[in-house]
Amino acid sequence: MKAISKHREIVEQQGHRYSSRHRWQFRRSGERLVEHLPWLLKLPECFFKCLGLWQAGRRNMLDVQLEDIELVSKRLPDAFDGFRILWISDFHIGPLDGLLEKVFGHVEQAEYDICVLGGDYCFWHRTDDDAIERMKRLAAVLLGKSDVYGLLGNHDRYAMAEVLDQAGVRMLVNDNAMIEKAGDNLTLIGVDDHHYFYGDDFDEAMAGVDPKTFKLLLCHSPEQYIKAAQRGIDAYLCGHTHGGQICLPNGFAPVNSASVPRKMLKGPWQYQAMVGYTSRGVGATGLPLRFNCPSEISLITLKKTR
Repeated sequence: MKAISKHREIVEQQGHRYSSRHRWQFRRSGERLVEHLPWLLKLPECFFKCLGLWQAGRRNMLDVQLEDIELVSKRLPDAFDGFRILWISDFHIGPLDGLLEKVFGHVEQAEYDICVLGGDYCFWHRTDDDAIERMKRLAAVLLGKSDVYGLLGNHDRYAMAEVLDQAGVRMLVNDNAMIEKAGDNLTLIGVDDHHYFYGDDFDEAMAGVDPKTFKLLLCHSPEQYIKAAQRGIDAYLCGHTHGGQICLPNGFAPVNSASVPRKMLKGPWQYQAMVGYTSRGVGATGLPLRFNCPSEISLITLKKTR
């Protein structure tokens, strides 16, 4: 936990994760964060309830799908051709009864080499007891199958990082970890949340990384895609957007939470030589509903271009 403790001290000094004042700051785009103004959600809540769609939206949210995804790169080492990563992001699991059991069902069936938790474990911007207990239970199951790595999202305090670390999850908070296989190497690089806390530090996260190694960035949001490409990142896994969560029948998201091209809001994408994938997320926040945008656990298979 040295990396977490070090960065926690830095960010506390900057007045971010532990400052109530920061709760009311504006985003860089000038838009106030709706998740900190919950009364704004009363109108859409009444709308869906009056139309009789509230329960349908909750059922949709619990209809979790396991997506099989291939990310192809010519720089992938031979030994990692076919390497599988179970990527689970955007839990918001505290008040979402029934979601943990859905995740357990997919985890039991899936075959993979490592698991990565992509952040946003809490529903609101506070660490509640239900979220802690449910993430502890999930970590115990996941660690029974493989090594597990974790990130922090824009809903997470460092208390959750400490909980997961104590459970056995390797938290990559501006840190990196090398995986060796048959003489080849792959480096996981995890950066802290950029979207809200502005805690990301690529210099710290990539300290000691061999420039020649295959670099897989683990980042809660896709918003760092330009900086990642400039740093020579080969592949980028992210979430945060929920794919829009409440979409039109054609899948179009009227509201999104990331300042990126629409192609990066969900699914596979590419920027220059870097390949990426944005998960729709397994949970929901704001409104515990989903429409035309199913919940997702992502089974990422890395493939080498022949």
